[in-house]
Amino acid sequence: MDSHNSSSPCLRVVMESFAPFTDFTRKPTPHNFRGIMLQVLPIIAKRLNVCMEYTAAPSHFFGRRLENGTWTGMLGMLSRKEVAMSGTPMTVSDERIIAMDASVPLFMDIQTLVYNRPRLESDLLGFVRPFTLLVWVLFGVALVVMAGAAFLIDSQYSRLLSLRSYSFSSTSSSVKAIIEQPRHHNNVSLADIFQWTFGIFVGQCPKWRLRGFATRLTAAVWIFMTLIISIVYRSNLKAMLISPKLRLPFDSLEEFLQTDIPALVLEGSMMHRLYLAAPPGSVLYRLRKHAVEPHHDSVRALFDITKGLYAVVSSGLGGDNAINYFYSLTKTCPLYFARRPIFSGTTLSIGYTKGFVHRAQIDTILQQLRDAGILSHLYNHALSNFTKCTRYASVSDTGDVRRALDLGDFFGVFCVYGGAGRAAKRPDTCRSSRPPG
Repeated sequence: MDSHNSSSPCLRVVMESFAPFTDFTRKPTPHNFRGIMLQVLPIIAKRLNVCMEYTAAPSHFFGRRLENGTWTGMLGMLSRKEVAMSGTPMTVSDERIIAMDASVPLFMDIQTLVYNRPRLESDLLGFVRPFTLLVWVLFGVALVVMAGAAFLIDSQYSRLLSLRSYSFSSTSSSVKAIIEQPRHHNNVSLADIFQWTFGIFVGQCPKWRLRGFATRLTAAVWIFMTLIISIVYRSNLKAMLISPKLRLPFDSLEEFLQTDIPALVLEGSMMHRLYLAAPPGSVLYRLRKHAVEPHHDSVRALFDITKGLYAVVSSGLGGDNAINYFYSLTKTCPLYFARRPIFSGTTLSIGYTKGFVHRAQIDTILQQLRDAGILSHLYNHALSNFTKCTRYASVSDTGDVRRALDLGDFFGVFCVYGGAGRAAKRPDTCRSSRPPG
């Protein structure tokens, strides 16, 4: 309780737990109220020359309108005029205006999704990440086309050798033996050529005698292509290992709806009312398929997020406080916000009872504090550790510590080279030689 003049009337102010603005312990009583609004309210009390008596709202978060028209929580106390005003800012909505009068806007806010920030772990398929699926498909097509072209050229070369051998049937036996000597190479199969082409692609060197200028030219083009591909691949893979990328489960509500991650909408929040009243087919209506049983325990929700139990639909400023809290506690940044918010441009204001006599005076004081930057200064000071973490997790953000490679990062590569090594006839040889004669 804050008292300035015992003869002046006391304004009863209701509080709800919404850090960093107001926070308190419900048990044991009396409540230990704290937060940046506990620095603003004494200024108002002093300017109005009144005392203020703080009280805790029922444990229903901000409260919501029931079917019979009554209200729960802090909004219920305002609508019944059990208190003069709220000390906790809340999001202004068309429904809440029925129960209270709103002050001038104090802060701008958003509504977004908060979830457990993914950690860098070993990736069995990490060796294929340097290229997209389309690029790998094009490489496969090029591999088949090159092997087919080499097979056709080699087949035509074998056919020419056969024709030449028959045209010299009247020659001496020694010359004929020289001409017909390459015939034992005529049966080069498509599988052998494909094996050589694939071996060059993965850096192996299977044995294959390249015959004829056209065949050697085709092979040279393929070797040059695979050289460029391997250089680009190694460069991209090295960059990914040096600066690994986070793969976020979702970055918007639409992407979230394509996952199987559960969602929590805090009971009594503005989003809870919109979520329940959403028309069929809308995005918020589809969110119901992911919903878990709602509750209003924001502290429990925060720890559940870090365990990956569900994502939470939260205000951006409330999420800022969660990030600040976890960094202060653990020196880590376990949470991230979806980059594209559900709603933006929402405002936070304190609530008055209908017809509150000091409304205009308090609005003037709050506007002066806001325009002078006092409210922003108090907010930034309360969240001094928030700057250690960014609001939005970037796909290239690795945190303060880079992950060391473990054995799982190499399993995929071992499988590829192990299979290529067994398919290669002579992995230590990568030469082209002319046929005898």
